[in-house]
Amino acid sequence: MLRLVIAAAFKAKGKRSMSKSELTYFMSFDLKWFTHDKSKLVVERAIKKGLLVSEGDKLKPAFDISKVNVPVDFKPDLNSLEYTTIFEEIVEEISVQTGIDRKKIISEINAVQEKFEGLPDIEVVALVVARKYGVDVSQYVSEVEKSVFAG
Repeated sequence: MLRLVIAAAFKAKGKRSMSKSELTYFMSFDLKWFTHDKSKLVVERAIKKGLLVSEGDKLKPAFDISKVNVPVDFKPDLNSLEYTTIFEEIVEEISVQTGIDRKKIISEINAVQEKFEGLPDIEVVALVVARKYGVDVSQYVSEVEKSVFAG
């Protein structure tokens, strides 16, 4: 969801880069998606997750926003931004890049996991399904690796 929010904001603004304050202001006051404080948190989380990178005094998406399908009348759900697991992020990434409904993706992931009698962790299976659809989820591999070997 966070990738979708960043892509939607930059597409709506029609810019390739924005200052941190401009992006925060745009999401809170122009788009009215979040309070100003929540917009700051969203931007900070996007930076921390590597979705936004610094370019001088500006921020720009670290991914190709043209490949993100932003629905008409898109308005982010703050709850889905605050409470996400790596699995949910991978599912969201597949959904955003393919246009496939999240429920269908989760159903497919569950079916693949059942074939292997639940042996691989659900996050690993999500990476496999993403690969099937040609979705680049390389940014999640190390985090999945950590969770698999830590658990």
